[in-house]
Amino acid sequence: MTRVALDVGEAGDVPVAPATSLPELADFVEFFAAGSDASGEYRCADCGYGAVVQRVLPPCPMCRGAVWERRGSRSVR
Repeated sequence: MTRVALDVGEAGDVPVAPATSLPELADFVEFFAAGSDASGEYRCADCGYGAVVQRVLPPCPMCRGAVWERRGSRSVR
């Protein structure tokens, strides 16, 4: 989890969060929800079950998990 500080400034100012650079995000894993359009190899984020998907990510057949991590680079959004 990344903590973000806000600069509130004067009472009339709108708080602005600092910009996050891409190198800071390089270590994060992108997750996809069951029901999302997808194509490629995925692993269940809960139990690690692997699946090859061609249309829509299903709930995990092993643990009924609903969050997937992409493996490979063939995913379509």
